[in-house]
Amino acid sequence: MPNRSLRIALLTASLAGALAAPAASYAQINLQQFGSGNKSESTGDTAAAQPSALGSLVQNYLGANQQVLTGQSSLASAMGMSSVASQAQSAAGLLSGASSGGVPSASVLSQLGGTQQSVSQSLMQAFSGNAATPPTAASKQTFTDGLASLGQGVKQYAGLQSDLGAVKNSMNMSSLLQAGTNPGTAQAASYIAQSAPGQLQSLVQTLTQAVQYAKTNGISVPSIAASALGAGQ
Repeated sequence: MPNRSLRIALLTASLAGALAAPAASYAQINLQQFGSGNKSESTGDTAAAQPSALGSLVQNYLGANQQVLTGQSSLASAMGMSSVASQAQSAAGLLSGASSGGVPSASVLSQLGGTQQSVSQSLMQAFSGNAATPPTAASKQTFTDGLASLGQGVKQYAGLQSDLGAVKNSMNMSSLLQAGTNPGTAQAASYIAQSAPGQLQSLVQTLTQAVQYAKTNGISVPSIAASALGAGQ
């Protein structure tokens, strides 16, 4: 129906805009260097997206989240937040089963997204407060590893623009199903279009504060984390 098509089109357009612009005032992230500039503008093609294109979008999203959650777990561990670290690691483990091509349901993706947000909030509170354990020599390396993984995850999130560009003009559910798309993949892609912009903004904010904390505490900042925030080297 036209209303559903318009609603889905607006969701996909919002992701395209969010990923192509800097993420608010708390970061200077340059998403063009991640291949998310204007190259994916509409070419006028309104044909249904190929199932392989949607599958690529979903799998790249899952890969980005695995990097993010692994990084969050390392950061929390370095901060002495063992329960938060376990929460992130458990969520990352749920994604490992999808690495071979499986597609989690939209409800599972929503649960993972909620975990990611919760862990980010806990980390940012720790970065700005005194509740966390001061870093030791060993935990500094763990923190650096976490920055590298989280930075890679942010980079991969930004790169979703190119994947979404291949399908954003045809995110009509009935068209997707007629094109032979697996219903689970279609639902997951719709969830990604709706949720990824806000997730990216939150992750950039978390990475920004993590880098600031690292600099304040004499922790090495890997180049991928710095470049992900436009602080570049």
